[in-house]
Amino acid sequence: MNVKKAFPPLLFLLSLSVFGQSAPGETPDPSALIGTTLADLLGGYGAPNSVYPVRGLAPWQDDVVFVYDSAEFFIYGNRVWQLKLKAAYGIAEGQTQDQVVRILGQGEALEGYSTFSLPSRVWPLTLRVNWDSSDRVSAIYIYRSDF
Repeated sequence: MNVKKAFPPLLFLLSLSVFGQSAPGETPDPSALIGTTLADLLGGYGAPNSVYPVRGLAPWQDDVVFVYDSAEFFIYGNRVWQLKLKAAYGIAEGQTQDQVVRILGQGEALEGYSTFSLPSRVWPLTLRVNWDSSDRVSAIYIYRSDF
């Protein structure tokens, strides 16, 4: 079998398989969605509920965000580079910092958020958990940390 010819279809099938939900609002491994093309995103999720722009500090940092019920997909060019999720890896918005630490471990604690390194696929990945003023999860992001 020619691996170079078999790999793209296999990658496409794997990318579509992560669109199935294992629990309400949570994909089996949401980090697999990083790098998804716009065509595959629309094919797997359909039209978004809404779309909005995010202005970066430099023009190359501008994104378009597709909003769905359980996730927001930050797109640069033709690929997803960041996700904002309501739930991932056993944690969800509203959980306490203590609950998150019991599930994920300590991570790197910074002012207002904690980060966790994820297993790399083709690029380095980071899970970021933002905390509100009462130390509860206010946002969950997965992103390429090489940007």
